[in-house]
Amino acid sequence: MQAVNQSMKYDEAEVETRDEYKGAQEPVSFEWRGRRFRVAQVMDRWYEGRLDSTRFPMTYFRVKTEDGRVVILRYHEFFRAWSIRIAEEVE
Repeated sequence: MQAVNQSMKYDEAEVETRDEYKGAQEPVSFEWRGRRFRVAQVMDRWYEGRLDSTRFPMTYFRVKTEDGRVVILRYHEFFRAWSIRIAEEVE
């Protein structure tokens, strides 16, 4: 049996936040690949790149949807863009 590696990539997502005037507030729902998901719980959040001037600041949210999926949403502050982390199987 061959081992299967998991690599992560990000896919574009449209995210509605609690306070729409600022892009990286808590997500309340998101649309991905034509489907809409409501966020039932924000399980965790963390930041990357804020203390390193060579990196773009990003905010991450691990959320649980109403149907029980757990996903990571990422907000890229420079591009003001949201994405969702997805696993891709690589042999």
